Amino acid sequence: MIVRSAVVALVAAALYVALGRAVSHVLPYGIDVAGRALAGEAPHLALLFTRSCLWYVLVALGLIAIFVAIRFPAWRARVVFAISTTLIAWQLSDALKLVFGRPRPEYWKLIHEPTFAYSSGHAMFALLVYGLWAWFVWKSDLPYAVRVVVAPLLALWGCGVIWSRLALGAHYATDLVGGLLLATTALAVASTATAAWPGRRAGARAANVP
Repeated sequence: MIVRSAVVALVAAALYVALGRAVSHVLPYGIDVAGRALAGEAPHLALLFTRSCLWYVLVALGLIAIFVAIRFPAWRARVVFAISTTLIAWQLSDALKLVFGRPRPEYWKLIHEPTFAYSSGHAMFALLVYGLWAWFVWKSDLPYAVRVVVAPLLALWGCGVIWSRLALGAHYATDLVGGLLLATTALAVASTATAAWPGRRAGARAANVP
């Protein structure tokens, strides 16, 4: 478990850095040019998905998760893992945007964002928040009828967030790949740390941490 997670973290981090260096200071090409075709599709639906990863929504979801942890002790390890990983990755993402300094596309729809493009924080949150909780729900002991409905809905919502960034023209496709790679790195590092900490191993198993 520890070796596998560590290898995933290293590979994902290496790919993240390599991709960022390859795309941040050149004109868009390949899938970045192709992705422009999605810009302008269902903009108001895209804005709904995008807003579900804004800071105030994420804070509200975090508070709900804390309430769940207080009310249901069996979920505490999951909540601690999810919130701590998300907060650390959030700060790292903001710092790395400054490092790569990739300009946003010039064909934004509805909203303009002042930060740099690589990597996409929304794509990162799509995996760290909606994707991770889809996994937690699916692997939990909740009734099967609940798991089979809620987990796919959370996963699909995360996919909607990723799509929305192209539909709003807020990111290039490679920005989204970078966000997913950063989230993968964060999850793998957190899983490695959890597995390597003897006092947390039982909690990790209870939480079904990936």
